[in-house]
This record gives sequence, structure tokens and C-alpha cells, in this order.
Amino acid sequence: MLRLRHIIPCILMILLLASCAAQQPSSGADYKEIKSMVIDILKTEEGKKAIEEAQKSSEQSSGAIMQMLSSPQGQQIQMAVKEVLTDPKYPEYLKQMMTDPKFAGEFAKAVQEANKDIHKQLMTDPEYQSLLIDIMKQEDFKKIIMEVMKGKEYRQQTMTIMQEAIENPLFRLELMELLKKAMEEESKSKEEQKG
Repeated sequence: MLRLRHIIPCILMILLLASCAAQQPSSGADYKEIKSMVIDILKTEEGKKAIEEAQKSSEQSSGAIMQMLSSPQGQQIQMAVKEVLTDPKYPEYLKQMMTDPKFAGEFAKAVQEANKDIHKQLMTDPEYQSLLIDIMKQEDFKKIIMEVMKGKEYRQQTMTIMQEAIENPLFRLELMELLKKAMEEESKSKEEQKG
């Protein structure tokens, strides 16, 4: 937000300069001229300083938020959040908030790293592993997997994987050896049947 405070005056200055420029007989400056003018302005020392100040101010604002959370006002905010989260009506309110795509997206970004760490820890937990295996053994789960495997997208992906594997020289060599063994076994069984 603070970054915009510094960039907007620069853009307004550019637009002002462009509007005050000598008018050509045509309908005005075209896109390429304006673009090159903006790029030239951003390459100047003043433009670079404005961009740096905008970046610094955004970094300072995030640091200020962290400092505010440790202040008495921040503690009040934490208490208010705690009261909201422990309220019995909260689950219903959370469901309503999650229907807003913007909020849901921001929330997902905020908890993404923590969620990833939780999943990594769970994957090493023997109890979680056994529960996961039990779920995979259930008939409903097997039916879902089979339905997915019957789908067109899955089959196309499988074909793509197979084509990529066949293009691999090591895989080709291994496949040729397996085919050679199969042919030898087939010829041996035919000879035994004749003899």
C-alpha cells in the first residue's frame, strides 16, 4: 500500500509531462512513445530512488505490524482473535468467510508453509501411516481410484509417461532384454512341446 504512495506521484508526474508536451497533429502520443518515456524516467536516479523508497516503506510496514502485535494494542488484538476463534459460532462464520474466493486464497497462502510442515511430520508418524493405509484398503477408496484410472485424462497421462519412458535409451535397452528373454523362453517351450 505504501509502495503505491510513492509510485503514484511518479506516474502522475509522467502523465502530467505527457499532457503538457507539444501536441502533434495526430491524435496524441502513441503507446510506444509513452512506454519509452516511462522507462526513461524509471531509469533516472530519481526514478530509482522512488522505487527503492517504495520498497523500503513496504518492508517497514510489515516490520511495524510485527512490532504492533507485541505491543499492548497487539495483545488486545490477540485476545480478540482468541475470543473469536473459541466462540461456538465460529465454525459457521468460518464457512461463510471461506466462500469468499479472495479471503480463501489469502488464507491458503498464509497457512501454506505451516500446512506443508504438518504434512511432512504426519508422513513420518507410524500411527498416521497405518491410518492412511487402512483408508487406502477400504472398498470406497479403491472404487474412487478405479474410476479415476478409467478416465480419459488419466489414460492420456499414462500414455504420455509411457512414451517418455520408451524414448529413454536405458529403458529401451532394458525392454529389449526383456523381450529377448521372453522370445527365448517361448522358443524353448515350443521345442519342448515338439520333443
